[in-house]
Amino acid sequence: MTAVAIDHVAEGRLQQLGLSADLLIRALLRADAEAKMTTGLEPPTAEGTTRYAKTVRYVREELVPLGWKPDNAKNFCRTIHPSGSFSIVTSSGDEFTGVHVPGMKPSTKYAKGDLTTMAVKQNADQGVLDLGEAYALRTLDPADLENVWLLLQRVTAETIYAELSLPTSIEKGVIVDWEERILLPHISRQDPPSTVAIEEPPSEDGDAYNVEVALR
Repeated sequence: MTAVAIDHVAEGRLQQLGLSADLLIRALLRADAEAKMTTGLEPPTAEGTTRYAKTVRYVREELVPLGWKPDNAKNFCRTIHPSGSFSIVTSSGDEFTGVHVPGMKPSTKYAKGDLTTMAVKQNADQGVLDLGEAYALRTLDPADLENVWLLLQRVTAETIYAELSLPTSIEKGVIVDWEERILLPHISRQDPPSTVAIEEPPSEDGDAYNVEVALR
């Protein structure tokens, strides 16, 4: 069963991962501001491409000063935790991204490539996907693809829905199942706040989110 964390529980879980909702929301809003600069005179993919590239950049601008490391091996753009035990990549998601609907799970909006497939299989402990000698990883050890989290976002005219989630199942390049989902607060695109109010994480006597983080 997929573990879903929302509100103060999500913030506590993010802190366990060395993150915060404020940090991720800042990055998403900065990328959104860049994407808004497209006018429709660019190629049709410009807004989405800009959003992806700037999300990667601004997440890294938040995390690199905290000791995280960028890695672009094989154009699989990960941002790696200082421990090396897990990493983050970014993606667009479908209509169930960033919301908790019982019985429904988000999927990636578009099919992903071989490295994402390998990462998901590593997350699920299904072993390494054999891509053949023609796709030798060389600079990327398959073990590096364990515990790859997706910063998933869906953008509407008014709101960004987002979550940080750990995928465990992929079909025809589309991620369809998750071990864990950490939902961010809904982000207004119309009048984004200068700061994001987040409740304090729960105390030991409160509503704890009991997930052990194994640093591998």
